[in-house]
Amino acid sequence: MLKKAITFLLTVSFLAGALLAHGNATHLMGTVTAVSKDTVTIQDKEGKSVVVMLEKATKYFKTKKPVTIDELKIGTRVVIDAQMNEKMKMYSAEEIQIGTAATAAAAKK
Repeated sequence: MLKKAITFLLTVSFLAGALLAHGNATHLMGTVTAVSKDTVTIQDKEGKSVVVMLEKATKYFKTKKPVTIDELKIGTRVVIDAQMNEKMKMYSAEEIQIGTAATAAAAKK
C-alpha cells in the first residue's frame, strides 16, 4: 500500500511539473511566409497571417538541436512558443522549432 501511494505521488508530481514547464506560452504552428531580422510571419492552419517578433533571447531548434536564425526560411514549417506583448499587441518568440519545408499541396491550401 505504501509503495502504491509513493508511486502515485511521484507520478502526480512529475505530471504537474511537465505541465508547468510550458508556463503561459502560446504555441503557434504554421508555415513561414516572411522573415526579417526582427520578425517572422507565418500562415497558421486557418490560413491567417501571424507576425511574431524575434528577440535576442529567442532560441532556434531543428531536430532538437540548437541552430541559428539562418535556418528560418520561407516555406518552412515551424512551431513557435511565444508570449503576447500587450504593449505592442504582437507575439514575442521565446523558442522556435524549425521543421521541414511544406509540400506544394499544403502550401496551396
